[in-house]
Amino acid sequence: MELKFHPVLCAVLVAAAPLTASAGSLECQGNFISPGITEAELLEACGEPTSRDGNEWIYKMPGDFPMVVTFGIDGVVNFIRDATDLDSPAAPLGDSP
Repeated sequence: MELKFHPVLCAVLVAAAPLTASAGSLECQGNFISPGITEAELLEACGEPTSRDGNEWIYKMPGDFPMVVTFGIDGVVNFIRDATDLDSPAAPLGDSP
């Protein structure tokens, strides 16, 4: 079976890529934040969070849903989720603060 390149399908997939990345990332002033960055890097990119609750920081950007950023004990971002998503766990399975 021969695979063929389909330009329309590729264009749709490329256009949808930012949507899939948004579930575990946060955009601050043009910077895309994802798990693996440090607390200091997050503060530099996004500034102070709207609120802090232990290892979870909440960022509410104008026009966006609030996002919860969860840190590990090493001060590195482990998980980013939409604060309004009640079905999403506070942290991925297997990760503990």
